[in-house]
Amino acid sequence: MNGTTGTGTSVIVNNIGYFSVGDIVEVPRTHEKMRVTVVTTGTSTLTVIRAVGSTTVAALTAADDLLIIGNAYQEGSGAGSPKSHTETNPYNYTQITRTQMGVTGTEMESENYIGPDRPRLHMEGGIEHKLDLERTGLFGERNISTSSPETTDNPRRYTGGLYYWLGTASNVKDASGILTEPEIENWLQSVFQHTGSSQSRLLLASPLVISVLDQLAAGRIVTTSGESTYGIAVKQWNTGHGTLNIVKDRLLESGVTDGYQGEALALDLKKIRFRYMRNRNTKLREDIQAPDVDGVLDEYLTEAGWEVANPLLHGRLKGVTA
Repeated sequence: MNGTTGTGTSVIVNNIGYFSVGDIVEVPRTHEKMRVTVVTTGTSTLTVIRAVGSTTVAALTAADDLLIIGNAYQEGSGAGSPKSHTETNPYNYTQITRTQMGVTGTEMESENYIGPDRPRLHMEGGIEHKLDLERTGLFGERNISTSSPETTDNPRRYTGGLYYWLGTASNVKDASGILTEPEIENWLQSVFQHTGSSQSRLLLASPLVISVLDQLAAGRIVTTSGESTYGIAVKQWNTGHGTLNIVKDRLLESGVTDGYQGEALALDLKKIRFRYMRNRNTKLREDIQAPDVDGVLDEYLTEAGWEVANPLLHGRLKGVTA
């Protein structure tokens, strides 16, 4: 609530759209039950009948929560007023990522100790391209630019990564120093409280956070079946709220003056998708050089973005120093 008349029958609420005439509302602090008789959207005010049943009237405060526990209609009554809401549709852009590799005609025909240059450059360029996609998936910022040097006919699009979507989520936990086990429990309670998803999360953690978790949960973190998934060592921590599959992410490291060394991301992989344009998933494009160039130019090209469904199902831990 954001206002009240104490023991009166007019109650000002924050989310007027949640309420309908006939709703039975409980005040958890006092356990008083009230029935809504009028919903005035213009002033966000409910008119209520106080102390339904055996409950008694108790003065309301502006900090009180209200719990809608159902509704009660009079026998033979007509239908009430329907509720509706306007949906917001989160969106993201696909981003064009390109990685070029080239050799001169002379290099093409030279004998090298490690073999021909072009296949080696394809291998190295593929690794670089994948790293670019991973960094974009973590740190990308959604945007579209049509100003100079772009034109309205040829815009430049940026895809939003995980940090973009989780930046304002309510389950962002700032440890602001030493991480304690009660702080982890509090954070995990927020991460796992939202329904409609699995009871496990992938925890992408910096090396520092991995070390802290190893010390806090000694004896409770185990390597899953002594194996790895997709070539990555995965450790598992079964908590009272859900299961964390813990993976060290080397992109979450310290920089020269700052970085991501104190961070971890709890992700529901069922709600995250790599989305590429039709026929624009990663491809190796060969011989894209100009006709007069004495050499070859190849590139990897991907036009793709990230779909992050319901950011509240994920979580971010930051500010860990020890």
